[in-house]
Amino acid sequence: MAGMKNLMPVVAVILAGSAAMPPALAQSNPRYDAVQRTRVGPLDSCMKDEVMNGAFCVKQCAPGFKLQLAARSGTCVGQSPDAKVPPPKPPEYVPPAKIERGAKGDY
Repeated sequence: MAGMKNLMPVVAVILAGSAAMPPALAQSNPRYDAVQRTRVGPLDSCMKDEVMNGAFCVKQCAPGFKLQLAARSGTCVGQSPDAKVPPPKPPEYVPPAKIERGAKGDY
């Protein structure tokens, strides 16, 4: 019994020290910035897959991520350390084909 009483303060100090550990030292979950766009006017609304955040519409996060809204931007934070950040989508804009012209007068 006397040995147990001597260990209690040591155990309490160890538990308190681990709780005060900075979050940077703990294993962090993956995160990425959510895609957002500015609303054009007061009547402009967000699409079904977007959330309104002030003057911005923020896209929903990928599966396994949770949206955290800040003052200006949204961040997607993984719900587990092994969550995979989705690769960026290629742009949907395709430039028009260049028209080749012959000599002057040939149209």
